Amino acid sequence: MTIGESFELLLETLKHSNSNVLTLSDELIEYYLLEEFAIEAPAYLSKFTLDRLSNEGIIDEEILGKCRELQSVYFLVDQIKVWDSPSIKKSSEWNEIFSLSDQICELIHKKWTDEEIEYLKTL
Repeated sequence: MTIGESFELLLETLKHSNSNVLTLSDELIEYYLLEEFAIEAPAYLSKFTLDRLSNEGIIDEEILGKCRELQSVYFLVDQIKVWDSPSIKKSSEWNEIFSLSDQICELIHKKWTDEEIEYLKTL
């Protein structure tokens, strides 16, 4: 997997776990969080992937730290109980995930323009 593909998959992971997900239907909320994010978080927020992106200068220390925190919070949330859309919407734990994802997206967009992000995906 190229570094660009790793970055693109990190961005997809964040897309499936940010607060915009709450605007979707219950079915899509469950799909994005309980299926997509459940698969993506262990893989694309892994130490290997994050260290690789950091070593290449694509993410900085602040983004790296928040990504690690996001993965850690997700693993705790995943063990708490069986989730559905109504319980996700009311959950302070999931709100923390949404907040972290939003913060990471904001930091990435502070570091890189949209054009630069598109270029980085091609590396």
